[in-house]
Amino acid sequence: MLRAWLRHGAAAARIAADRADLWPAGALASLTFVGWLPLLLAVARVDIGDVTFLASDLRKSSAYPANVIALGAAVVAGAMLLCLLAAMAETALTRAAFASQRARTTFAEGALQGLTVILACALPAALAMAALLLGTAAMAPEEFQAPDLGVPLPLRLAGDLAPFLAAFVLAVLVGQAIGGAALRRVSAPEPQPVSLALARSARELIRQPAQRLGLALAGLVADVLALALTYAVLRVLWAPIASDLDAGRLARPDTLLLLVGFVAIWLALLLAAGALHVMISAWWALELADVEAAARGAGVAVRPDARGGSTDDAQPLP
Repeated sequence: MLRAWLRHGAAAARIAADRADLWPAGALASLTFVGWLPLLLAVARVDIGDVTFLASDLRKSSAYPANVIALGAAVVAGAMLLCLLAAMAETALTRAAFASQRARTTFAEGALQGLTVILACALPAALAMAALLLGTAAMAPEEFQAPDLGVPLPLRLAGDLAPFLAAFVLAVLVGQAIGGAALRRVSAPEPQPVSLALARSARELIRQPAQRLGLALAGLVADVLALALTYAVLRVLWAPIASDLDAGRLARPDTLLLLVGFVAIWLALLLAAGALHVMISAWWALELADVEAAARGAGVAVRPDARGGSTDDAQPLP
């Protein structure tokens, strides 16, 4: 079973390498997930002290609690928009992979079904995140005012909030394990109803927890490594640009060239993240193809076609 799982991963990597036409859709999916975070952190230079003072200012404001409610509503609206864009990107990616087959639903219907799956699978992680934020709000003031013990504030908070962090990571993995399969079932040319896709994916997670959680963990680790690499590169590239901007040298040719190079490299890194997303999507498709073959009692091995189609005894896959 482990050998087949690893073989699917290697085949998915070959598919992603051969299907460069899918990378832009994968890049959009990656961007709407958390691909925007490295750019924000590299350019905005936000630190935890700024966040702490912002929270304090919100609490002391005369508009409290209306300002907190408005901020929360804006965050929820932004998250909903990102989820919708992610659903649209996944639908576009799946339909591009299955371009030889006529879809039974419109693109809008597929995107709305994908949005439903994403919201349903993100709910446990959202609840865990809410608990983590409440714990942070309760413990951050005390840790912020504590004497310097030689340990950075984020690490001290992480130690205090370890149970909340563990619950959040587990919720993310379970949501990814169910949503990864369900999302591709509702986006296929012959889509399944959302309720059936979610129910089947949940049952498969219970029957094969190691495979599904392992694939979800592999995707999560790959995303984290890609984000860390992107952030490190962008932080280094932004440092001289930030110095020029602080000195008021925006109009200088060398500063403009640095900005153009910065954007070009960020787009290249984003496209690489798109290729990684295509690989994970193909890996899910290969796993689901085995499940469907077993359900039909076919007993055949899945042989992926690098063009995104299928052989006579395999399911099409992205």
